[in-house]
Amino acid sequence: MKIGIVTFHSAHNYGAVLQAWSLQEYLKQQGHQAEIVNLRLPVIDKLYRIVNKTNKRVTGIWRVDQFINEAYYQTRRIYRYIMPDSGKVEKYRKFENFINHTLPVTKEFNNYEDLCKAKLQYDALIAGSDQIWNAVMMKDINPAYFLQFANKNAIRISYAASIGTDEIPAEYKMLFRRYLRDFDHISVREKRAKEEVEALTSLPVDLVADPTFLLEREDFDKLLEKPKTTGKYIYVHNVHLSRVDEALNSVVEEMSKRLNLPVIHNWSKKVFSNEAGHFTGSVGEFLGLVASAEYVVTNSFHCTVFAIIYQRNFITVPHFKHPDRMRNLLDTLGISEHLIGDKKGIPEDLQQLAIDYHGVEEKKSAMGIHAREFLRKSLTAKKANDRKAYRETEDIFQCYGCGACKDICPQQAISMEADEEGFLYPKVDEESCVHCGKCEQVCIHRNADIRNKKEADFPAVYAACHKDKSVLDRSASGGAFTAMYRSILKKGGAVAGVRYGGDFQVAYDLAEDEEGCQRFCGSKNVFADSEGIKPKVKELLESGRYVLFSGAPCQIASLKSFLGRDYPKLYTVELICSGGGSPKVFRKYCDYLENTYKSKLVSMQFGNKFKGPGDLFVVTEFESGSIDVESAEKHNYNRAWLDGNIQRPSCYVCEFAGSKRGVADITIGDYKNVSKHHPDFGSVQGVSLVKINTQKGKNFFEEFKEELMVEESTWKAAYAANVKEPIQMGLNRAKLMSEIDEKPIEELLASYNRRRKV
Repeated sequence: MKIGIVTFHSAHNYGAVLQAWSLQEYLKQQGHQAEIVNLRLPVIDKLYRIVNKTNKRVTGIWRVDQFINEAYYQTRRIYRYIMPDSGKVEKYRKFENFINHTLPVTKEFNNYEDLCKAKLQYDALIAGSDQIWNAVMMKDINPAYFLQFANKNAIRISYAASIGTDEIPAEYKMLFRRYLRDFDHISVREKRAKEEVEALTSLPVDLVADPTFLLEREDFDKLLEKPKTTGKYIYVHNVHLSRVDEALNSVVEEMSKRLNLPVIHNWSKKVFSNEAGHFTGSVGEFLGLVASAEYVVTNSFHCTVFAIIYQRNFITVPHFKHPDRMRNLLDTLGISEHLIGDKKGIPEDLQQLAIDYHGVEEKKSAMGIHAREFLRKSLTAKKANDRKAYRETEDIFQCYGCGACKDICPQQAISMEADEEGFLYPKVDEESCVHCGKCEQVCIHRNADIRNKKEADFPAVYAACHKDKSVLDRSASGGAFTAMYRSILKKGGAVAGVRYGGDFQVAYDLAEDEEGCQRFCGSKNVFADSEGIKPKVKELLESGRYVLFSGAPCQIASLKSFLGRDYPKLYTVELICSGGGSPKVFRKYCDYLENTYKSKLVSMQFGNKFKGPGDLFVVTEFESGSIDVESAEKHNYNRAWLDGNIQRPSCYVCEFAGSKRGVADITIGDYKNVSKHHPDFGSVQGVSLVKINTQKGKNFFEEFKEELMVEESTWKAAYAANVKEPIQMGLNRAKLMSEIDEKPIEELLASYNRRRKV
């Protein structure tokens, strides 16, 4: 099995590289082809750079090899850098050598975007160990450490991942929910992390040992280099790069005095009164110093681990912020008395700290067995493809709010209720429910039956615009939808679409005339309520009427699932969709506008192109006759939508976004950058992308295409600048939506508007 590992392997930290090597080495021993995905983020690499820049004109993160090459070939630039001491340079080289040669790694990637573009192919991907989910330390969470770049069929596993803190910050929990749902198997390394993660996923969360416990002492002996020093010593390892740990130092001084032993430590300057030397060596030399020490005193988790592996006498001083994993480890092994906060905690009789390593080895062995079993099960299990309905999981990311479950329920036991963000979710009245299972059967989540089947001639793609200039001028793009609904109206049919209601609520409705259909034109950028529309459409179809149903792909899927069969007189057209904004945010914004203008809203166009299709405006009209005109790029509500900060959770994992086959008979949207592929359309006031997905769609297209100027295109060209995948959820989405009841809506939206601040 080919396995990729994503972890903090590039930190110049002995624990970081050894935990990465341990997981990789264990997988190799099991016969797998394992490699480290070489993600070298600047936020991590800059912590270990050794060349300090003194000229602000020079940017970037410089490594030793870059410095040497630049200095050799362009000596006039040498004065711009402060040279580090030779010990730091040597340590840097040793770490880079271990990372790039002892750890088999892929080519280097410096950001998540480049990692996605690489399209790496693995049978399985493992995230962990180390503090890869520490949002506080990283000042964000990177999707790469949640395996969001993984190829579709790869098994996704987290192994001993750490959040690094006692709890996940509230503003990050929505992102965690989003990313955790894509894992097949989850494990963490701390009890508190287990509790925090379990609250955010429906998957079981296991507690496993650090990867170093997957191996035996003999495995690390392959890396170990014997120390050059002679005689007994205390090895002291301070995990902090620059912070002086007074508690650690006090324990060291006391132990040095009591044992009458000199100290070797990992700082580059004198710290202790009785020193035998400083250590800035290789990974192998670090193991050698620990393995040969008479005593180890440390505030490092991994130094503690290797003191245990090599059965040394040791004292661990708790990390000043996050001592949990040290405490958990020592409690599990039955040696918690070795966690000592300061010199006052050292017992008078040091024999009280004597360790029964036979008992410790039994417990350590049990930890390793459990960890290895987790990996075995995770790597041999079939990839999860569970089609559970929202009712079973209450996973907000898998509910599209389409209401099919409510509409199909024979007992009317389901209602759609808004959550704190304003999005509708089904709620079951358990007393009325007869558990017939129809709601689960009709759920569109992971329901492959509602997708269009692969056909050789489809999709067929066109650039199109209406021949009637008046239609083109008032259309959001090229007016293709107008040609469609007029064709249906001529047959005496009805059209379903999204409109603004009298109270300016956004909802699906039916229309049977030109005026009603025009209300469906134009983007609404709000999640639309579809209550009752599907039964009405079914009634029309059963009576033999033609119906054109237009809407978001998820709503087309919902209609098809609800109907349960094909109706020859039903035509469906889906919009290229970037998600539906929060109805609650939109309502609050509308209230703000009405209060500001002292008048009721009558219309809002999100893509008015009176200055041309490349310069769109949001135009809002009021009963009083007032009109608000603002650039669509800078408009506070529209900007929040464009940036993906207010959409429904399911929009960020949408199964239908950018689908080449589509769900509807026809897909329409704005043909972006059309002049690049179709120069003849370059001067046209808006061009529609029309994608034909089915034979029925083709037959329908033949009925109305005479109303359009049409030029054949390709899927690749048409979607080069269009939606091909779900929108990305970022931290701003979680923050903004958590504050909608705390701040005035205009102030809140403006604070997240990267194009304009008020």
